[in-house]
Amino acid sequence: MITTNSAELNNILKDKKTAVALGSFDALHKGHIYVIGKAVEYAKGNNLTALVQLVEIPSRLRINTLETRLKILEEMGVEVVVVEQFTENFRSVNYRNFICEFLSEKYNAAAVFCGDNYRFGYMAEGDTDKLAEGCSRCGIEVNVIPCIEIEGVVSSTIIREFIKNGEMEKVSEYMTRPYSVSGEVVHGRGLGKTLGFPTANISIPPDAVIPKDGVYVTKVRLGERVFDGITNVGAKPTFGVDELNIETYIKGFDGDLYGKTVTVEFIKRLRDIKKFESLNELKKQLEKDKTEI
Repeated sequence: MITTNSAELNNILKDKKTAVALGSFDALHKGHIYVIGKAVEYAKGNNLTALVQLVEIPSRLRINTLETRLKILEEMGVEVVVVEQFTENFRSVNYRNFICEFLSEKYNAAAVFCGDNYRFGYMAEGDTDKLAEGCSRCGIEVNVIPCIEIEGVVSSTIIREFIKNGEMEKVSEYMTRPYSVSGEVVHGRGLGKTLGFPTANISIPPDAVIPKDGVYVTKVRLGERVFDGITNVGAKPTFGVDELNIETYIKGFDGDLYGKTVTVEFIKRLRDIKKFESLNELKKQLEKDKTEI
């Protein structure tokens, strides 16, 4: 798969038309996957290049890192990904000009695919009807895919709310995979070690959606290895620590992780964080938590 910018795109696509999946695709949830899958399938059947447009909007708390999304898209068979930054210039493009400048000229599109709630252009003035009308003048086929519904339309907005509410089973259902946070393992206060529960503290990405405070069953990815884990998100009231922490007990791991990047996948929320009257009570609760993994 090729991730590219405008300068490289002309050379890559000068002799090859594309089937383009349109959207910000920040969550790559079930609906996104379905739209992109249709574009990939069409490209394979019509000797086209499968291209995905990703729009990066800085003001949004991200659900997946760009690296995670690129990996998923590569596994799906996407050949080219164009990452468009939501700059003032991009934001102000008229919807008619978007069809001409981006779809026809830049992406060399023969066909485009989008969800039926797709909006584009300045002030989101473009909808699927205007997309079809404009593309018809450029000889571009338009394929509008019905939104996937699970108790309502699957959307990035509702997935963010699920994460903030700690509803991790719903997140996995809507995204087809668990929500994850990746970060470098940093030095903590060593409090877990004193209880016989050494933990890995990860640096908290500033632009990531943070799950609701609580204790979670998790999976921990260390390179190609996967371990069961128990993750605490929030403060440590028993120790008088008020700042936000994401720290994980990794079952079966013994080694030094400082400075390494780990990925924590949130499976389900076990309980609220509480202040225990003694370290012995906390230790008993931690032993109980371990039985969940």
